[in-house]
Amino acid sequence: AFNNAITSLQFIDPDGNKRLLSNGRKKGCYIPVSNINESPSRLIICEGFATGCTLANNEPVSTVIAAIDAGNLKNVAIASREKWPDAEIIIAGDDDRLTKGNPGATKAREAALAASAQLCLPEWPENAPEHLTDFNDLANWLKEGAS
Repeated sequence: AFNNAITSLQFIDPDGNKRLLSNGRKKGCYIPVSNINESPSRLIICEGFATGCTLANNEPVSTVIAAIDAGNLKNVAIASREKWPDAEIIIAGDDDRLTKGNPGATKAREAALAASAQLCLPEWPENAPEHLTDFNDLANWLKEGAS
């Protein structure tokens, strides 16, 4: 949360299935990933923690936070803009291109518009598998030799 209180916990099993703590609060809350400070010059907001870690590795001077899921991006983006009005805010959205309506990109656009933020989506090389959806997937695929 934006008051440094823990409002929930996320559990991720070995297969990647995610669950939040029963009765925990998610709306408008985030998972801090890197460089959390009082006045960031650049803030990157993404959906998940793994994507946040990838972005933090590539942008070590930026503050990176994870909104937990696409449905929470807008809430976190608006609260971020209120807390850090002068920060450059970038919404690093998922590209759920195989899911009807592409909720990752759609919700990321909504968040960017609502918070006067920039939008960034993965750019897929021609040979990228269609099941890749986020910056973490892209980085891992490239690391494995883009095969």
